Amino acid sequence: MILPSDVRRLLLISLSNIGDVVLTTPVVEALHRQWPAAALTLLVGPRAAELFERDPRVAQVVSYEKHGTLGSQLALIAALRRQRFDLVVDLRHGLLPWLIGARSRSALWRASADDASHRTAVHLEVVRRMGIPVDGVRPQLFAGSEDEAAVAHWLTEIPAGVPLVAVAPGARSHLKRWTPEGFAHLCDAVMSEFGAQVLLVGDQDDRAIADEVIAAMQQQPMNLTGRTTLRQLVALFRRLSLVVTNDSASLHLAVAAGTPVVALFGPTDPRKYGPTGPRDQVVRLDLVCAPCERALCPYGHECLQWLPTRDVLAAIRELLPVSA
Repeated sequence: MILPSDVRRLLLISLSNIGDVVLTTPVVEALHRQWPAAALTLLVGPRAAELFERDPRVAQVVSYEKHGTLGSQLALIAALRRQRFDLVVDLRHGLLPWLIGARSRSALWRASADDASHRTAVHLEVVRRMGIPVDGVRPQLFAGSEDEAAVAHWLTEIPAGVPLVAVAPGARSHLKRWTPEGFAHLCDAVMSEFGAQVLLVGDQDDRAIADEVIAAMQQQPMNLTGRTTLRQLVALFRRLSLVVTNDSASLHLAVAAGTPVVALFGPTDPRKYGPTGPRDQVVRLDLVCAPCERALCPYGHECLQWLPTRDVLAAIRELLPVSA
């Protein structure tokens, strides 16, 4: 493909789930570096759209509901056609670039089913094959000043110098979740051994599991579950010493915030979805059936049910100093 030199209007078709979308942000950076003056429109799932509302690289965010009605799909196509994009980069690998009549478009390419490369590398391969440099780009998200102010207000009651550790016990799939009891024992140990303040985080759907964790704890964490927007969560993570999380959106948000991560993996493959920071740790059991990448477990979910607290604490000790 010969890259157009006069790209003024650029469309990037991203994904839907929050974590998957965060893994496409290196492509945003690569495109911005290639055409810094171009107006970049980002087409993204509605749950992740707010993440880009303060992103200086993105001129317009368009929500795309992949299960929307035929009428809404046709209205979206018509609206995009009117913008007459010079270039469309499609990470969904669909027909939309042809339907909206873009002047140039990325090639139809997708990784093979057995490709164990990290998903950030897979997404970047789309633009690399176009001849766009991708060296040094990484996941990155932006919060607004109002998000930073909200987070600062929440943390005013915590004494200065106390390590702040976020724990995210939820995940959209129950198969990706460690046990509430495991998280409870871990949170108590982190607060006593490291003198840290634990903050439970997650969205509204995670409130029930956060309540289970708190009920099983001996100490009192700060519960922010369901209280933060996604951008506020990014702003919060930037202030923390560590994030402990299942394979979930919180994992990828923490990586994009540049915060050290201890990630707990069971059925999913950390080679594809694990944290990529230089100090990040992955904790998983070495079982013959894991990672299986299956939607249902034919056994007893041993890959996470059997994960001992001591293994997670050992990873945390690599990143946090023990309290004197």
